[in-house]
Amino acid sequence: MRSKETMTSFWNKTESPIIPVENTVDIVAPTHSDPKSNRPELEKLALDNLGALLRIWGKHAFDLDGIDAKTIHHQCDQWARHILVVAPHPDSAEKTLDQAELAANSQRDWQGLRKFATELRHREHTYVVRQFKDTRKMIGDFVQTLGKILAEDQEEQARVSIVLDHLRKTIETNTPLEVLSREAMQAINVISEIAEERNQRHRHMFEDLTTRLQTLRGELNAARHEMELDPLTRLFNRKALNEQLGRVFELSKLSGQPACLLMLDADHFKTVNDQFGHPVGDLVLKQLADCCLYTFPRKSDFVARYGGEEFVVVLQETNQKTALALAERLLQGIRALRIAHDQGVLSITISIGVADIGEYASASAWLQAADDALYQAKRNGRNRVECRPA
Repeated sequence: MRSKETMTSFWNKTESPIIPVENTVDIVAPTHSDPKSNRPELEKLALDNLGALLRIWGKHAFDLDGIDAKTIHHQCDQWARHILVVAPHPDSAEKTLDQAELAANSQRDWQGLRKFATELRHREHTYVVRQFKDTRKMIGDFVQTLGKILAEDQEEQARVSIVLDHLRKTIETNTPLEVLSREAMQAINVISEIAEERNQRHRHMFEDLTTRLQTLRGELNAARHEMELDPLTRLFNRKALNEQLGRVFELSKLSGQPACLLMLDADHFKTVNDQFGHPVGDLVLKQLADCCLYTFPRKSDFVARYGGEEFVVVLQETNQKTALALAERLLQGIRALRIAHDQGVLSITISIGVADIGEYASASAWLQAADDALYQAKRNGRNRVECRPA
């Protein structure tokens, strides 16, 4: 038979024997003086090496389509045992050899082994080629998608397009995987540089935006403060007074700290406007406002123009006795005030009403008490201080 002739031709070769690899026993090669007499030893040496190769193949197997590495390892081990000791091989249950074939091949299924090795190698080749193809496509798609995401302007898009075109050509020319990986890393490095540049640009934009927001916040605060000021005297206006009065009232009620209100009015102010004109009247109001600020310099003191020639001072943590003393000092300061204008010099007086927070139920009731004290001072002759009992 042809297979027997092939085996005989193989055994008659006199080349150096193959050295066994792992999982084999060291065998001393026989002398070559008489090839025919050494045939059994050569045959045993060849079988040992073939069995070792099958086991190495199985040991380093990997998952393939339709079969996992563990199964491949087991089948290679079965074929190795079949070759070495003529044990049943994986296909023995499915194939029955002809008695003549078994006798001719020393009961070893060489055709089955060849079929097994061919099919396994074909599966490995198919799997590896597909994996390489998929890996190439995945690398290309990943880098291209990454570039599209990170490129924002035309200049960045141009830089990304250059590296992507080069990478695409590398993929299409079936370049070795290590070269493809190197090209992909170069593309990623370029994209990383673009990303870092963009991050720096965004950081600078954020810092600039933060500065602009801070400036805008300052402008808004200034505008808000400006809205709370009386344009003539630069004191707080009535709207700001109402808000501050409510805060101080609630805080004093909660903390139990004393607080007082002063409401004052320029005496005979209408006469000033009628005799000297409104510009002089405005000058008088400004001088009166400056004198109030000088008399109540604490940060917690709140001085506001209530309307016309009326002013209100909110004094936190101030009892009635202290408030009366401060009101008298303001009264004396206004009496000593001399206001120069185009038509000469004039002096004014004021009337002041004082109200302690006491047991008033609301901020408006407290303010009304100060207003009542002011009109009491007006009725009692002006140029004086009156206190509203709590």
